[in-house]
Parts: sequence; C-alpha cells; structure tokens
Amino acid sequence: MIKKITTFFSLFGSLSTLLCCALPVTLVSIGMGASFASLTSTFPQLIFLIERKNLLFAFTGLLLALSFYLMKRAEKLSCPIDSDQRELCQSSRPVSKYILIFSLLLYFLGLIFSFILPLFL
Repeated sequence: MIKKITTFFSLFGSLSTLLCCALPVTLVSIGMGASFASLTSTFPQLIFLIERKNLLFAFTGLLLALSFYLMKRAEKLSCPIDSDQRELCQSSRPVSKYILIFSLLLYFLGLIFSFILPLFL
C-alpha cells in the first residue's frame, strides 16, 4: 500500500515540477511569453509552485528515491498464493517500473530546465 502511495505522489510531484519549471521556461524560450501569461492567469496555482520550486524539487526527489527503494525491496518479495492476487501482483510490477521511469524522466526534464539551463542563458 505504501509503495502505491509513494509511486502516485512521486508521479504527481514530477508532473508538478514539469509544470512549474520546464513548461514556463520552454514557452518563454521559444517566444511564447503571452501563452505563459495566459496560462498563469488561467491557473494561478502555477505561481505558487514556481515560488517554491526548490522545496518542490527536494520533496519530489525524496519521494522518487523512496519509491525506487520500495520497488527494489518489493522485487525480492514473492507474490501472494491466491491466483487473482498473484496475477495482479505479477502484472503490476512492470507497470510500476515504467511509471517510476516516466516519473524520473519528467523530474530530470524539469531539473534541466529550471536549474541547469538558466546557468548557460
């Protein structure tokens, strides 16, 4: 249960880092500042996330690390004996792995756009 919760929140956190940091920088970089202004007026919650991006990245990184640890620990555990639960367990393990990889990609994309690229621009 804890694994599912941390995987969900790590995906949610990595998506929010992408929205708060990578999307605004990308839109402004390609000359779509007006689109970004429209986006922030439609969704003013983005400003809240942008103002707290350091905390957001730290918390999301912690959740992703915890999710990775729980996934590696769960690989060593066997699935339940009940056939329905065993099939669900065996089918959800690869899906969880892909969700974690997708979350890590989104996280690093946001990290590049919000912390690394501004150093060179």
